Amino acid sequence: MSQHKELWNEFRMGSDEAFASLYSAYAAKLLEYGLHFTDDVEMVKDCVQDLFAKLYLGRKRLKEVDNVKVYMLIAMKNTLFNLFKKEIYHYNIDSIEPVFDTEFSAEAKMIESEELLAWQLRLERLMEIITPRQREVLYYRFIEELSYNEICGMMRMNYQSVRNLLHRTIGKIREAAAKEK
Repeated sequence: MSQHKELWNEFRMGSDEAFASLYSAYAAKLLEYGLHFTDDVEMVKDCVQDLFAKLYLGRKRLKEVDNVKVYMLIAMKNTLFNLFKKEIYHYNIDSIEPVFDTEFSAEAKMIESEELLAWQLRLERLMEIITPRQREVLYYRFIEELSYNEICGMMRMNYQSVRNLLHRTIGKIREAAAKEK
């Protein structure tokens, strides 16, 4: 990650090569991340392009960051949510928060065996019992491998609330998995 921090600083100083490298490193990841909130691929692609355009145009005002990945994820989330404000169908009505979805992409993953399919179906059933917020915290912790402090920034929650949410989520999944057996 320090390599990306160096690229970030070079970009802030005016390097177009560093900008291109950051784009190469993060564009696909941001597209994948955005598709957790909506299945509108074109909207997400537009948001990725808008995000990089804003970064490029405002690079002289950008600050140094400790973790470029977290910065980019937060920026992408904010870009998407600004679009969502006008479209209520992107929101979970119970919490008035955008819905974070963990649907598995058939295009991204080829299922190699029936056993793998069975595991995937079981995991999907388990994911259905938890809230979008709980799916989001699992994604950040176990897929993106973010620290609790980084998750706090992503979800705008305090440290203890993130730990509690993750603990309750894992407990709920374990309980449901035990009942399935």
